[in-house]
Amino acid sequence: MIYQKFKKFVEAEKLFSPRSRLLVAVSGGQDSVALVHLLVELKKKDWPQLQIALAHFNHKLRKSAEGDEFFVRNLAEGLELKLFTGRADVKDFARRKHLNLEEAARLKRYEFLRKAASKFEADYILTAHTMTDQAETVLMKVFRGTGLEGLQGIRLKAENIVRPLLCLERQELEDYLRENHFGFRQDETNEDERFLRNKIRLKLIPLLEKEFDPAITAHLAEAALIAQGENEALSQTVEKIWPKVTRGGSSLLELNLGKLEKMPPGLARRLVRKYLKAAFGLESPTFHQTQAVLTLQDGQKFSWGRRQVLVREAGWLRKVEKTKRQKTFSLSWDGQSPLRLPNGLEFVARFISVKKLPPARRLSGLEFDDAKRCYLDASKVTLPLEVRNRRPGDKYQPLGLNGEKKIKESLRERKIPQAEREVLPVFLSGGKIVWVPGLPVSEEFKVTPATEKILLISVLVEAEVPAD
Repeated sequence: MIYQKFKKFVEAEKLFSPRSRLLVAVSGGQDSVALVHLLVELKKKDWPQLQIALAHFNHKLRKSAEGDEFFVRNLAEGLELKLFTGRADVKDFARRKHLNLEEAARLKRYEFLRKAASKFEADYILTAHTMTDQAETVLMKVFRGTGLEGLQGIRLKAENIVRPLLCLERQELEDYLRENHFGFRQDETNEDERFLRNKIRLKLIPLLEKEFDPAITAHLAEAALIAQGENEALSQTVEKIWPKVTRGGSSLLELNLGKLEKMPPGLARRLVRKYLKAAFGLESPTFHQTQAVLTLQDGQKFSWGRRQVLVREAGWLRKVEKTKRQKTFSLSWDGQSPLRLPNGLEFVARFISVKKLPPARRLSGLEFDDAKRCYLDASKVTLPLEVRNRRPGDKYQPLGLNGEKKIKESLRERKIPQAEREVLPVFLSGGKIVWVPGLPVSEEFKVTPATEKILLISVLVEAEVPAD
């Protein structure tokens, strides 16, 4: 008997208690009407203190929508149940928010249900998703590509949303309604095979039942329940690890990809998905997006959308904002007066006679700081210097190296943040790079024991680095 199966499932899964206040989402269709009657039967036979109210949302998407609302009003009146109704122009909402109709309808429906639940002081909101819906959902997730989270299908219980019909197939509910002469509304869109769910229900599942497994619906639903349990266990592990692999908060949140590389792939992917949700609100990143993030190397970026950008630096993943490219500039500087760049950086230069330095401190006494100042052999420098933006392919021979190296690679190795790299100037003498703030001076222009005069270039005012 369907009623006993329903009651046993509610009790076994502890979906709600005999004294619960329940708000039931009712479309007027077969499944939601069956749920209402099963709950009324439960109240009459076994749980007299159960409190039930109905909620109907008119999406204004079908010609029959007004008829559906009228039917639900009569159903509530006939059963002497309180009814909450709501409606919205879902098409207009979808257009304004750039959503597909399905997502827009879901958002507006659950917004209404939560408000109605608050008015009724409901403990739970009940929806009429069935075992058949579960099987369809799992197959849809598989077709679109999914992991363990997707294989969960429809959650039996999520916060205060409960689905007590996941133990019953749609055919069982149809039989229950027919045997008891309960009427319901037909949704004509359920026969439209342009929708993937309908195509799965009308064509694929009957084929699987006939050719492969008569119990395919139950087996898929069972797999979803198993996935839900294992997903919950994995989620608990993720929550424990999360503080150990992250730092910062809100817009400054960073994820330690270096640590994730040492973890099992499944756990690492789950942490990345959690990060993407926390950083960007991305609910369902694809497998390829997750893998692309996990395989980033230091200095590499990953982006989707206009403002959704990630960069890996020193093993840490962080989000950045796409910034406007710095204005191109190329200036001539003789070192006689301060040099102010378009990005706000300001430099000063002065010549130092080595003879005036104490002999014991002529080199060791110099305060080296690659980011703030550089010391050049003045005899090797041709004035005026050229000061310009960094360009693709820029390379030079850093102090102490035998060969040339790209500026881009040197900045990355020095762990200089991307935002800072974009504002750093390049100093050139005779067309040769002599210094980039943050990097060593050029080997060719270095100060040696034979140097008689030093050209010191110092940062006077630091640049205003664009905020991430």
